[in-house]
Amino acid sequence: MIREQRLEDLNGSRYQRLEDLNELREQRQVEEKTANRSNEFQRQLTTERYRDELLVAYINDMATLLEKSNGSLTADEVTATVARAKTLTILRQLDTQRNIQIVRFLYEAKQLSGIHKNSSLDLSTAELRDIDFRYTAISNVYNSFAFFHEIYFSIAL
Repeated sequence: MIREQRLEDLNGSRYQRLEDLNELREQRQVEEKTANRSNEFQRQLTTERYRDELLVAYINDMATLLEKSNGSLTADEVTATVARAKTLTILRQLDTQRNIQIVRFLYEAKQLSGIHKNSSLDLSTAELRDIDFRYTAISNVYNSFAFFHEIYFSIAL
């Protein structure tokens, strides 16, 4: 009888240990998932901050170039080359929403129209994909050399 009770207690202890181990394992998995989600959120946040910093730096650089070149990024070859290189580089690094901001900035700075005495900034080889300008102030970008794939332009209201 004592022996049977002892075996029963041992089996109960083993069963309890297994349950405790399973519970710990499940708790670890939940904690791991939470940590992974938190890490992913932090990575996304860091990426967003980095892209914002790139955008601000680009606009500041272009504003400085515009000031130095009397409002035209294409007035001389060196400025045009630097502006083109910086613009093409930044367009590849940023997402669609920030690319819209860059194109809007260039448009509002009259660098994409080619209407004034200088030609528009050469954006050939720029791949602007899936951008919708229909509800922005940009309605007539004349840069025919840029690659606009699934880009929507219309007259802004």
